[in-house]
Amino acid sequence: MFTLVLDAPTPGAARLRLTGHLDAAAARDVLHAAADVVRSGCSGLVVDLDALTAWDDDAAFALVGCTRLSRWLPDGVEVVARTTAGRRLAATAGICAQPAVPEPVPGTMAACHAS
Repeated sequence: MFTLVLDAPTPGAARLRLTGHLDAAAARDVLHAAADVVRSGCSGLVVDLDALTAWDDDAAFALVGCTRLSRWLPDGVEVVARTTAGRRLAATAGICAQPAVPEPVPGTMAACHAS
């Protein structure tokens, strides 16, 4: 089972939290959500792989597609992964994962129309 959650970790940014098994259908959902972030005017995107448990080959294509959207985001795209599955997906996609993004402090998030 796969779950995609969209929230805002920092002012103006959006975060896609991917949970469970990322298959071909879910990979398309991730790409559509990332494109929506760009269209909404957010300044950056964080793709959080920490809760992934497994993934199919299409997941790597989705992750690369998300990172290619960075040219339209002033703050770019950041991929974070601390778990084995997340790190393996990032490595398979040829992407360097960053440290985890801290949880937002209540009352400090700025509006991002995608979230």
